Amino acid sequence: MRINVHAGHNPDGMTACGAIGLIKESTEARAVKDRVVAQLASMGHTVRDCTCNNGTSQNDILQKIVAACNAQGADLDISIHFNAGAQPEADGHTTGTEVYVYSTSSAAATYAQQVVDSIAALGFRNRGVKERPSLYVLRHTKAPAMLIECCFVDDPEDVALYNADRMAAAIVAGITGQAAETTADAAKLAAMSQAEFVDWIGQLAAADMKTSGILASVTAAQSILESGYGKSELALNALNLGGMKAELSGNTWPSDWDGKIYTKDTAEQEPDGTYITIKADFRAYPSVAAYLADHSAYLAGAKKGDSLRYAGIVGCKDYRTAFQILKDGEYATSLDYVDKLCAVVEKWNLTRYDIAVPVGQSEIYWLSAADVFTEAEADAVKAQLEKAWPGLNLLKRRGIVTKAY
Repeated sequence: MRINVHAGHNPDGMTACGAIGLIKESTEARAVKDRVVAQLASMGHTVRDCTCNNGTSQNDILQKIVAACNAQGADLDISIHFNAGAQPEADGHTTGTEVYVYSTSSAAATYAQQVVDSIAALGFRNRGVKERPSLYVLRHTKAPAMLIECCFVDDPEDVALYNADRMAAAIVAGITGQAAETTADAAKLAAMSQAEFVDWIGQLAAADMKTSGILASVTAAQSILESGYGKSELALNALNLGGMKAELSGNTWPSDWDGKIYTKDTAEQEPDGTYITIKADFRAYPSVAAYLADHSAYLAGAKKGDSLRYAGIVGCKDYRTAFQILKDGEYATSLDYVDKLCAVVEKWNLTRYDIAVPVGQSEIYWLSAADVFTEAEADAVKAQLEKAWPGLNLLKRRGIVTKAY
């Protein structure tokens, strides 16, 4: 879609800068607008920011916004505002959110209803979609338009509930039909640096390791390599960080994947080293967490004939061995897949995520409940942990390192 987005009014401190209460409309409208623009762009939409930051009056601001919106063709215009004039509600609920359209029969009305319902799902009172043909932006923009009143700047309950990230994700969910978690994860991937992505996926993989028994370094390395640090087309549009195709080992293994797909061209390496490009269906996920769970379930349960395709991957304590298991099981066609993954592990020291995952303030989980360390391995783990977390009081019993209380 081609979508124009703008925040209402001038910046704070200037004439016609909007409502001021417990929070400032101009500041928060721009915060939400920036996030909406980033999230929509990360999903592949063509997005133009039509915000005015130099208006000489309210009329001048409106005219400049409309001129920017009408300068190029668009499928939808979105105006982001915050309301004021909250009145106490008898039931104690928030004053709430509402969306204005020129007419409830306009093409924007369906989007408006989805947006107001999505914001209301965050806990705000749903004031519905309302006709306001007198509003300048709605009357003069060429494309279907909606004006969103996110919540009330002077309602303590609204303000306590409000968060710019969640508000933007809800708006994008209403426009695109994708869950707020999906759009939030896509925006996060688009914004993170390589180092930030590595640490984020490393921690998620470490948490996954507690239940899957698959080394966090293995899960993290695959996610980094396959997704290009979270920036690949498949990662940003389908939250698929591992190149997981729609059809995998006959799909006979336990999976919570909901069946949604994303189709794209992909390069496959032939045994002679040459590459061919094919069009393939890939799994699309509602969140990165859903991808990780499905990825681990696939590695643990996929079959090749009557045998496990990746036998030995669960509980494997050496990442090089695990990567060879993946290659032998034909996870990828790349001839140097093992070397590429090992290089990622070593570049970012991903084995640090295999050692321990701090949980709360008082407990540490180790590699896998199924693992039984040799005495030498336990000594090595204990030494690494004490170096990483000085002051930890660790005990070693029967080859298992535990926390002393």
